[in-house]
Amino acid sequence: MDDQRAAITADLRVMLREVAGKLGNDAGSVAEDDIIPDTGVLDSAGLLEFVVLIDEKYALALQPEEMTIDNLGSLAAIVDFVLARRAA
Repeated sequence: MDDQRAAITADLRVMLREVAGKLGNDAGSVAEDDIIPDTGVLDSAGLLEFVVLIDEKYALALQPEEMTIDNLGSLAAIVDFVLARRAA
């Protein structure tokens, strides 16, 4: 599972940097436990784009009630959410 966790984290970092880069921001310093909306690297549209990328990449079929800080607020939370969904 550690390999899966590392791979998902790496993929998420690439997606986060891509979306932040479009906004002229650098997401390289975002730590795994940082609350992404609090970092300021993404605006509201960027957050939505990031969530859509996550949803598409991992075929999550996210429901509105699942789009919470607890599930998608940090890289670590997203990894936990993706792994839990894969295990279900």
